[in-house]
Order: sequence, then structure tokens, then C-alpha cells
Amino acid sequence: MADREPNRLLRKARGSMTQRRLADLVSAEIYNATGKESVITAKSISDWECGLYTWPPAHVRQALCRVLQKPGPADLGFFNRRRVSAPRAPDAISLLDLIAGQLPSARSSIMRIPDGRSFSGVDVEAHRCEAVSPGEGWLMVDPGPDAALNRPDRRTFVVVVDDKQQSCILDGRRFANRVGRRTGVQPVSSATSVDDLTVGIIWAVTNTDVALLADDGQLATLQAGLAQHDRRCWSDTPLTDVSTLSPVASQWLGSWLCTRHITRNLERLSGQPYLWPRERSGEDATSWLLWRHRFEYLRHTTRWFPRMRRDFYLPEADAADSPKYERVLLLLAAALLESFGIVAALSSECEPAWGERFVLGEESIVANWLGGSGLCCVDADVSLSSRAAVCHVDEQARELMSVTEQSSKRRLEAIANRLDVPWPWFQRRCAELAHEGVDDIAHPRSRFLSTRGLNAAIRYIARAKGF
Repeated sequence: MADREPNRLLRKARGSMTQRRLADLVSAEIYNATGKESVITAKSISDWECGLYTWPPAHVRQALCRVLQKPGPADLGFFNRRRVSAPRAPDAISLLDLIAGQLPSARSSIMRIPDGRSFSGVDVEAHRCEAVSPGEGWLMVDPGPDAALNRPDRRTFVVVVDDKQQSCILDGRRFANRVGRRTGVQPVSSATSVDDLTVGIIWAVTNTDVALLADDGQLATLQAGLAQHDRRCWSDTPLTDVSTLSPVASQWLGSWLCTRHITRNLERLSGQPYLWPRERSGEDATSWLLWRHRFEYLRHTTRWFPRMRRDFYLPEADAADSPKYERVLLLLAAALLESFGIVAALSSECEPAWGERFVLGEESIVANWLGGSGLCCVDADVSLSSRAAVCHVDEQARELMSVTEQSSKRRLEAIANRLDVPWPWFQRRCAELAHEGVDDIAHPRSRFLSTRGLNAAIRYIARAKGF
């Protein structure tokens, strides 16, 4: 049959026992229970394991359950094909359930990745694999033949569960590619264990990746159309031109245009500017960790001003109400900026009227993609007539100076404390992931995304002990 699938649960339950031995035990169990002789052969066991027959007679099912010590036929992978008019929908779980220890069933399950302010949420497939731990830091997994992990039209994750019911999570496609290169039992690092760090990474990468892939063609068209704005000192692109984009894609496009404008006009500044973005949450800060052009933007601006005072403020408004996995992303974004020499701090005392601002005395380069009447407003020559317009910079200068005098590690510890993220746990988990990288957990497919920023932030935290 074309749709026949092997019964892996029965094969696993048999363990090291031969098919002939199991057949003999089942025949004996039937005779003891009913007084009737029943001939069960090794060929019978083989047919059931191959999926040729999925629903043995009732007395055989009961005997198999007793011999293999399973509560019911479903635990041995048996089902009545005649009663199933359509494939049974996999049980749905939430990504957040994994943190609470609620693991998917033995069969494939739908796993719901939650939404956010701009994130729409994603349904993916979760495949559970059993594993044993041969030593500290590693699990050994036998994935079995499962082509569904590498289908290009599906997004899948592998949930590895050990004998202590502790779980790790892996990107299904990456895992399948590795299995294709190396057959047999696969090593899986326990650095991929499920917690707020790995859940936050999956939440951010998957939601962002799906949104940008869905609008990839339209983004390419709009990028070409926006080329006419490249040389203008002021540009206000109406939102009607991008009304069909998802919120994430719209924000990405505005950010791409504005960062290009800023980098083209850096030569207009003769002194040392400071950077003042307007991220309000871990979801907003994801752009620094994943958007390819923003990582290059950081590299370019820090090369242009290698000794500038880089005071970067991340407002903490709404941060306390965010889930821990989102606050972890905010802390990772701060670590990335610190790795480029930008002084990161949290502030809830003011909110700039513009999105991205390079400030130098009474002059600034302004680019806004988070507010305003259009997709993007950029201006290369703005006079800041009132210091109140930039949230009392003079009053905050003393606080900025005290923050700047701290070491990078102390600044990050202070941010972690204000975000209620335990610093020892966070640093330990980053140290574990620094060697493995995040791509085996969640690997973006969009050409607009990269994990370079995310990996750089994690490695920076891992090295923080020496700061």
C-alpha cells in the first residue's frame, strides 16, 4: 500500500527480543487466557511491524499488550484502518507547554508557536524521539526513517525526550540533513534543552522567518521601487504602498530603507554621535538579532566611529509584563550591542519621538520606521531646538556617565536584574549554546535573515566571565 507506514512503537516495544520469540510468547499467552491454540508466527510480527496489518484480532491485541506490558493497543501503534475515514489530526500542543514539561505524544503533533504584537503565530509539526543519555552533556537519538522532517513545504521540530522525561528541541530540517550525512544513532547536545532561552529563539526565528518568506516577492518589488528615494534628504513613503505587507515585513522594509539612509549620511557628522533607538520589547529587539541588514549596519557604523560614545537605551516600558522568553531576547539584543562597543541600558523615563536617531550636539540624522505617517521618514539635517525634545538629555547625561563607567558585564547584569532574568542561569545557558550555535535549534530560511547577530550575542555573554 502506498500509504503504509512502519509501526515503530511495536518495533520499539519488542526491543532486543526476536520476532520468533515474541510470536511464541504471544501464542502461549493466548492459550493461557482462552484455552485455545492460536498460531502466531514471526511472519505475523513482521507484517504488523511493517504496517501491512494495523489491527490484529482482539485476543491477539490483548495478548500483545500483556506480553509487552502496554496499557492498550494504541501504545503499540495499532489502529483500526476501517474506522478511520481520514487521517487522524495530530494532537496539538503549544511551544510553551514544553517549558512546563507537557511533552508531545509519541506520534507527530501539531505545535503552536504563539503570536505577539506583530508576530502572527505559526503552527508547526513536532516529532517526538526517544533518547538515552550516554554521558554528561549528550543524548543519543535513533531518529528512524522519517522523510517528513525534510519536506520543503513543512516546518518541523524534533522534540527529543530522555529516560528522565527531560527534553531537547531541534530544527527538523537541519536534523534530517544531518541524519542524511550520518546514518544510525545521532548525538544531540543537551545545550538544546527546552527552557526560556531555546523557546525564545524558536519563537523569534520562526515567526519572523514565516512572515518574511510570505512577502518575499512583494518585498523584492518594493525594494526596487524605493530606490528612487535613496538620494533624497527627506522621504515619506505612504503606507498605502505597502498596505498588503504583514506587520513584520512592513517593519523590515522601513528599517532597511532607513538604515541605508543613515549609513549614506554618516560623513555629515564631524563629532561623536550616540545611537538612540526605540525598541519597547523583546519582540522589537529581535530585529537586531536576526535582520541581516541591521547586523551589517552595526558593523558599518562602529567602524565609522570606532571611538564614539555609544549610549544605547532600551526602554523597559512593558518589559515587566512580557513573558520570560521575550525578556531573554531583549537581554540578548543588549548583549549584541555591547559586543559592538555600544553602551546598553534600560530606561522607562522617556520615549523619543523618532525611531532611530544619531545625535550630535544640536544636529542629528533621523530615521523613523516605528512611527510617523508613512512607512519611513528620513531626514539628514534636523535642528534640535529644544533639549526637552530629546527627553532632557542634559538631565540624563549624569546617569549615562555612571552607566558608561561600569564594565560591560556589570551593565548586562543590571539589565538582567531589571528584566528579572537570573544572570547565573542566563550566562551558563549561553556558555552551553556558544559552542553549538543556535542553527540546530531554529534556522531561518529567508534571505533577509541571519543568525550571526544571535550567535554573536550568545558568544559575548559566554565570554562575560573574563570582563
